[in-house]
Amino acid sequence: MNIKLASIVDPEHNTAYVVPAVVLSMIVFAYSVNFGPISILAFYGCWLLPFALAPQSLIGRPWPVILLLLTPLFFVFSTVWSDAPSTTLRASTQYTITVFAGLVAARICSIGNLVLGGTIGALIVLLYSAANGGYSYDYIDGDFAFNGAFSSKNQLGYFATLAIIFSFSLAAAFRIPRALLPVCAATAALGLIMLWMSDSATSVLSAMAAFAATVFVGFIMLLAPWLRRASVLLAVMTFAALALAAYQLGAFDAVLAAFGKDTTLTGRTYLWSTAFEFAAEQPVVGLGYNAFWIRGRPEAETLWEAFYITGRTGFHFHNALIETYVGTGLIGLGLVTGLCVLLIIMPLNAALGRGGFGSLTFFAGLSILFVLRSAAEVDFVTPHTVGSFLVAFILLRLFDHNRDARCAARLSMPARQARHPSIGRNSGVFE
Repeated sequence: MNIKLASIVDPEHNTAYVVPAVVLSMIVFAYSVNFGPISILAFYGCWLLPFALAPQSLIGRPWPVILLLLTPLFFVFSTVWSDAPSTTLRASTQYTITVFAGLVAARICSIGNLVLGGTIGALIVLLYSAANGGYSYDYIDGDFAFNGAFSSKNQLGYFATLAIIFSFSLAAAFRIPRALLPVCAATAALGLIMLWMSDSATSVLSAMAAFAATVFVGFIMLLAPWLRRASVLLAVMTFAALALAAYQLGAFDAVLAAFGKDTTLTGRTYLWSTAFEFAAEQPVVGLGYNAFWIRGRPEAETLWEAFYITGRTGFHFHNALIETYVGTGLIGLGLVTGLCVLLIIMPLNAALGRGGFGSLTFFAGLSILFVLRSAAEVDFVTPHTVGSFLVAFILLRLFDHNRDARCAARLSMPARQARHPSIGRNSGVFE
């Protein structure tokens, strides 16, 4: 590999390329609606260029890549029966490219560079919102809240949460120059301020859960390997018992009341029931990816009117699984549910074995964040979103890590170092 190619595709030498690429990606994910198609094309170029230059970086170990591409490819295939084939084809192609970009990034971008780029990108996103944003009335939640430069306060809270996770992980779990500590502190502080100003219950609760997951995985990784499985089993049983007791004691209603919500989740339960009624007409394969929210469809028009969506765009069912069920039926629902299960199981499985402390705690926090937010948002089943990109990145890195861990179990370390001299320094999988 020559020096020029290594500076783009080699995780040990491409910091100058991938960090700006991650920063640009974060800005595009946040504000592509504001900046237009040029920003999206720039995002495509950042991650498709490395694949064009060195396709073996992605297809060298193809099976996890193929597995993770099943969901977007099925979404593309739903064009065949879609009620709105042009809409489905365009949206599913965009989603597939977003996921593909995340897979390419997983193979060429080290975790440290991802976290650094994510921290800087999130800081720029929040600064832009602080400078150009304002308050708006949220008809779903029924109150005024600061939404920054986003169309929704929940999106502002979402990026504020990501800013906190990225900056906290960069400062606490990775070795960085001291000059970067003020950047981490500024990003975390601005993230906390924006999270509070957004008044988004979804974001606050998911941020707390993500932080708890980070601490928990960090704790079990400090234990001896033989204690880890027992600790995880005990934690799962304790959590299940506490959740059941809390539900029976009415804790759920108390939490809703604390955030100013009612038992209908400010209209979301009506939205979900309508979705189930409509999806029951085509339960197996659905209506077609993104085919429901099109102008002229009576059911969509009724919901837009009920929730005061005057622009008749940018709305969804506020639940990733329900949104998927309507669009791609039980098959699509099974695929996305599988992604949620992987997001829970794979970080835990990796934590039970060997792995980079910082990488695994970071992945655990993000995984729980996406799983919990799937109950109220559609973060990783839509194109040009940070969730679709990061979920693909996380799962492929964890697949690669598990593969390396299995190899490590079969080979002694001296033998591995003899065959692969880079092992012991930076394998490109975990730092």
